[in-house]
Amino acid sequence: MKPVVLIHGYSAESSDITLGAITEIYGDFPQVLRQAYTVIEIDLSRYVSLDDSVTIQDIARGLNRALLEQYQHLLSDGFHIIIHSTGALVIRTWIQLFSPKPSPIRNLVYLAGANLGSGWARIGQGQVARWGRFVFEGGAERGVQVLQALELGSGGTIDMHLRFLQPPTRMLEDYQVQEFVIIGTQADPSWFAFPVRYSHEDGSDGVIRVSATNLNFNHVVIGPIEEASTLGWTDVDAAIKAAKQKTDFPEYYEVKNMSFAGQDRPAVPFGIVFQCAHTGAKMGIVTGSEPRDQVLRMVRTALETPERSFPDWQSAVANFEAETKKTFDSAKTLKRGGLLNFLSHPRDQYDWHSQVVVRLFDQDGFSIPISSSDIFFVSNQRQAKTIPIQSLIQDTVVSAVTPNAITFYLRVRRFDKRENNWVDQLGSVADFALEITAVEPAAPAANPLVTYLPLRIPMTKSSLIHLIRPHETTILDVTLVRVSHPGMYTLVRY
Repeated sequence: MKPVVLIHGYSAESSDITLGAITEIYGDFPQVLRQAYTVIEIDLSRYVSLDDSVTIQDIARGLNRALLEQYQHLLSDGFHIIIHSTGALVIRTWIQLFSPKPSPIRNLVYLAGANLGSGWARIGQGQVARWGRFVFEGGAERGVQVLQALELGSGGTIDMHLRFLQPPTRMLEDYQVQEFVIIGTQADPSWFAFPVRYSHEDGSDGVIRVSATNLNFNHVVIGPIEEASTLGWTDVDAAIKAAKQKTDFPEYYEVKNMSFAGQDRPAVPFGIVFQCAHTGAKMGIVTGSEPRDQVLRMVRTALETPERSFPDWQSAVANFEAETKKTFDSAKTLKRGGLLNFLSHPRDQYDWHSQVVVRLFDQDGFSIPISSSDIFFVSNQRQAKTIPIQSLIQDTVVSAVTPNAITFYLRVRRFDKRENNWVDQLGSVADFALEITAVEPAAPAANPLVTYLPLRIPMTKSSLIHLIRPHETTILDVTLVRVSHPGMYTLVRY
């Protein structure tokens, strides 16, 4: 079997670089792997993340130097990778910046990989976190630039993932790396004491959302129709006034491109583990004793999948889906308990969620800040026995590092005691229209010289179910037309 390299997550590094200190990062997981495979070469990573000068690219560059100077045999003979949390961004960045094609990486296993961010990243950049690190961790910094890459909606991170969907940099077809994603969706009960929603958020392992780790994300590009760029000011002004008055106006935008996992590209094997949290000796996905057997079964499936064998890799999709079904069958039997979380039921943490990230640009590719925009979901209230899409939204975050991105978090399947199962919520959503308006922040409100042509796209139940998928993230890249008032520029015949 090929050697296995382990890569840890954010803030897990040891101040000491001895083998014993580095081994403590991973608990007994390396020992368990070696027992499972009798003879196996295991290489343990240690990198610095709690330094404000360090970026994810710096860490990937450090990995590349270590491989070139000390582990050339891995580059020449090939190896497998198992990452935890932020290790996902480290290894994906290394592949993007340094890997040849095909890559020496054969099978890549993500254990709660922070692929599309964490709500904790913003909190970790705050002043309280700064003081806490300094006082309780011997003057440690926060690793601000690493945390910025981990923010929900981080533009650089999203762009990196999108590049792996396009030739000649496709992860499977070009680099020939077979990926596998594993995560839990139940926070450790002790984390409920933290007054932060992300420590016990439903659909999350207490740090990473299930939908944020899943590499089966979807990408939709929305832009103006051809006539929009040549509209007269009368039509533009009429659309702006109609948007302000919440009345219908012509649809000047359309879907330009779509990429859906499992439809436009192969599905990545993705599995959810029972009673599994992000960290901890009891429930942690790497070091936890309770989920260990199921985690190890899925890891073995991944590592034993034949290299560069598409049929075998796709067979793992069904295998991981079977493990996920076992998880949710077991979750049905969970009971309420514990003093700290008496207001919630542990089964609620298994409710199915989705993320939708909306990014706004103008026709020149420049960002439009969310702070100067409005995103409306205008529901058809005349439909009987329906609910507004807003009722499914559990959290909304505007990225600080990428101000033109907003992330919506939706509960799309809720447990129903009568059905003794998780029931779809999207099918009950009333038809609605997605409307987006924006203004130039520096423009005077009374008589602006620069504005944006408002967007309106009707959404039906069928289109919504196609667009928003349980346990997945959908990225909507929207281009709005930036328009100049006729008074901006005038030509007069001499």
